[in-house]
Amino acid sequence: MAKQRYDSDKDISDKIRKLVINSEKQSKQAVTKAAKLYKANIEANTPVHKRQTHSTHAVEVLKISNFSRDELNPTKTVGFDKGRKRKDAGWYIHFPDVGTRPSNRSMGQPPQHFMRRSLEMSKAPILAIYKEAVRNMVDID
Repeated sequence: MAKQRYDSDKDISDKIRKLVINSEKQSKQAVTKAAKLYKANIEANTPVHKRQTHSTHAVEVLKISNFSRDELNPTKTVGFDKGRKRKDAGWYIHFPDVGTRPSNRSMGQPPQHFMRRSLEMSKAPILAIYKEAVRNMVDID
């Protein structure tokens, strides 16, 4: 299919208007798709112990936020829910991720770096999602 040639100002302004409207929709869809992919990778890498010491496992309190209102670009945050009460939250998840130092009360826990591993696993697929979204935004016909 041959590309059309636009000569008049009206044709060009219509295309620009369509690009702006389409780009916002496409970018939000891409961010949502990327957030879901990142969440799935975190779920796959988050350690779950067979003995449950809290009311929930960390994987069960993993959340994707809504779009941030104060940001220029559409953004979503993926992470562990803080919860209303300490027992309901994933506040403790940083201990297995970054590790603890040995002290009088504990032996220390080596870091597992599952958040970093999840980020590294997600980089290439998320970049591909964004590239595809940009291609779809620019090709307006």
